[in-house]
Amino acid sequence: MTLATKIFPKQIFVDEEGKATNIKLFSFSRPHMRAMHLSWLSFFIAFIGWFAIPPLMPTIKADLKLTPSQIADSNLTSVSATILARLIIGPLCDRYGPRKAMVGLLLLGSITIGSAGLASDAKGLIIVRFFIGIVGAAFVPCQYWASQMFSYNIVGTANAICGGFGNMGAGVSYFLVPLIYNAIAIGLPPHQAWRVTFVVLACLCILMAAADYFLGDDCPGATWKSRTSSLERHDTSISTVSAPDPSPSAVVDLLSQFKNPAVLILMIQYGCSFGLELAVDNMIGQFFYEHFGLSQTTSGMLGSIFGLMNLFSRASGGMLADYVNTLIGEGVQGRMLVHFTILMLEGIFLIGLSFANGSLGSTIAVLVLFSYFVQAGCGTTFSIVPFANPKSMGSIYGLVGAGGSIGSIVFNYIFKVYGTNYVDAFRVIGYVALSATLLTLLLKIQNRMLLGLVFKKLNS
Repeated sequence: MTLATKIFPKQIFVDEEGKATNIKLFSFSRPHMRAMHLSWLSFFIAFIGWFAIPPLMPTIKADLKLTPSQIADSNLTSVSATILARLIIGPLCDRYGPRKAMVGLLLLGSITIGSAGLASDAKGLIIVRFFIGIVGAAFVPCQYWASQMFSYNIVGTANAICGGFGNMGAGVSYFLVPLIYNAIAIGLPPHQAWRVTFVVLACLCILMAAADYFLGDDCPGATWKSRTSSLERHDTSISTVSAPDPSPSAVVDLLSQFKNPAVLILMIQYGCSFGLELAVDNMIGQFFYEHFGLSQTTSGMLGSIFGLMNLFSRASGGMLADYVNTLIGEGVQGRMLVHFTILMLEGIFLIGLSFANGSLGSTIAVLVLFSYFVQAGCGTTFSIVPFANPKSMGSIYGLVGAGGSIGSIVFNYIFKVYGTNYVDAFRVIGYVALSATLLTLLLKIQNRMLLGLVFKKLNS
């Protein structure tokens, strides 16, 4: 079965656990495809609300009389709460299921997003952005949900499609949010219009939560408490793992994952892919606005290019990882090889961006290339994550997701330190990303490492 027939088949095929072994992308059939589309749509809506402030920052800056340092501080806090929220939501997915976890996050997010208009000064904005960051944890149930519905042979692709389509919300926010604001501003003054804009976004979260609750399923063919999950060990037969026991301490299970070096490496590398993506989402509109002197709307439109690349970039990373892994047939070493290559190119093109920002055209061209690889790197990361420890999937998803948020804080801080000196900031972060790529050589999953594949091919 080719990759194309796995994504555009005539019908869905399932394994012995009821998980789909292919993806009928343009279907909304229950349970597999409906859950897939609900998961990415939920994350998509959450992402729009999470990153709705940066596209309106010129207006908010003027209204609240913000300084560049205060804006940078608000960017930092926007992902701070996400770390804790992702750590908490992972075990909650294990216990209650990804659907209910997603519903809870969206409802909570609607409150925090709708409250954004209460900010009246820099301190208020920082507090508001901190609590809005909670909704960023929607990534964890999004990925967890897809992993419950799709089998080992296609789970990397499914995770990448859901994560990529969801991440697109950041790009969409850069042109959708200003359009909503402009429409509202026809009848209201600017200082009121931007506040009402967030009420509209809060309503979208509530509608999405209702759709998840009434239309979706947590897993195929069973209630959440009675389900089983399976992940294929490529060098053995499929191993079936009983559903995690929710009664023992979820905190103990979460903390125990820190003993697994693979989890720590994936956390760092996700910080250098998704975390870096979040940091750029926060500053890219302001970069075009200040560096090239463009208008708020034009800067937002150009900034949206970065997020909209997720339409195919993250998904292609997961697809390529699954495809190469099938060709090589060595556990998850094929996925590791693609992961290493993608992350290396991400760092190279980010460093290239520091040399190409003299003209608008060259900046956009290199930005597109960097966008592709940083987002594809997110896809390759989560093509590996499901195999790190299937018995504690929720905890590991939460930890790796939190690693992305931690990385975002680090990179947002670097952007703050360098201020408007974007050239040096891009270059320094590019070197960090390249360094993190080398950790793939130390990554050990299912007792296999990438170096083992290299030595085997050299000796064959």
